[in-house]
Amino acid sequence: MPPQKASKSQPKADASEKAKGKDREWVTTAELATKIGWRQHALRDALRGKDLPGIRRTSFGYHIATASIDEIAKVLGPAPAKPNAPRRTPPRLN
Repeated sequence: MPPQKASKSQPKADASEKAKGKDREWVTTAELATKIGWRQHALRDALRGKDLPGIRRTSFGYHIATASIDEIAKVLGPAPAKPNAPRRTPPRLN
């Protein structure tokens, strides 16, 4: 039996390599939502269709500049109230 060839694929990254760098000049929508006190889905809905300074729409989501977080928070205002979950009606027993 011939010896097996070595794999040509890249070795998997360590957990430390996967961690996001702290020196980024941008934040994700989840990080922005946490910093300004919004829920992520509500924030995405609020950003949709608006041209805010420091936010760029990309093919994978939003590119949000770290320097403009305070300005974005002022423009968006306070977070909307969390809607109540719909109440389920109890099943009918016949």
